[in-house]
Amino acid sequence: MRKDFATSKDGSRIYYEVEPAENSSPALFFVHGIGGDTDGWQFVRGPLHADGFTTVSMDLRGHGYSDHPKKSSAYDIKRVAEDIEAVFEQEKLQKPVLIGHSGGAVVAAQFAAMHPDQLAGLVLIAGSYCPPPYLSSPLMRLITNIVIRIGAFISPPPYKKWHSPYPTGKHHKEFEVYGLLRTMFYNSLRSYLHTSNTLVQVDLKDHLHKISVPTLLIAGEYDGIFPLHISQEMHRRIPAAHLVTLDKTNHVSILNNPLGVARAIQEFLRF
Repeated sequence: MRKDFATSKDGSRIYYEVEPAENSSPALFFVHGIGGDTDGWQFVRGPLHADGFTTVSMDLRGHGYSDHPKKSSAYDIKRVAEDIEAVFEQEKLQKPVLIGHSGGAVVAAQFAAMHPDQLAGLVLIAGSYCPPPYLSSPLMRLITNIVIRIGAFISPPPYKKWHSPYPTGKHHKEFEVYGLLRTMFYNSLRSYLHTSNTLVQVDLKDHLHKISVPTLLIAGEYDGIFPLHISQEMHRRIPAAHLVTLDKTNHVSILNNPLGVARAIQEFLRF
């Protein structure tokens, strides 16, 4: 595995990893969700790399080994999309398949709507085009925005840049207090809150029709963060979309059901 950094348009350094393969098929590019890091993909990347696909995964800005900007404006979703483009350019990736989970799927959808000509395909896992249902009202989003900004202002810097451990065989709950606190301690509460605030405000509903590449939607039957009906609505709005539902799977599908996720992607890539 090769590890490197790419410099985004605003000067932020973005950490990424490459596992090259001899297969001439498009590379697979992975984007994790809020509070995660590139290691969260290890159980999905493994089977796909074994199939002969080059895999590339990045740490979102404010996460893992990537830079942790202080200003809230640095976490705008278009800035994060520029980070993806920076890695594409540095690695000279020609039309990869972009794969995102949770908040990373929101970023991937934004990128695909902006740059459909740069992709061979798109995979959105436990993704969304809007905030979680419990933050659907404008008042709740306003209150959340205020709380997040105060929390980000008083947040200390990250203790150190770090990747979370992901034990084999562990069942991951959608909300794990210890894991969340540990992640925020290392990545900094500020980075976590700024990234969360970006996704709380996002609304891509009117942009989904711009996604013209073949798209796979993978949803968990028991997803409590972005419930199944959100993926069903995306399926209706994205022209070339196919929806796969994973039985008895929650939001953390890439850790709790990685083989199911990998199989769905493998079948999608055969078309």
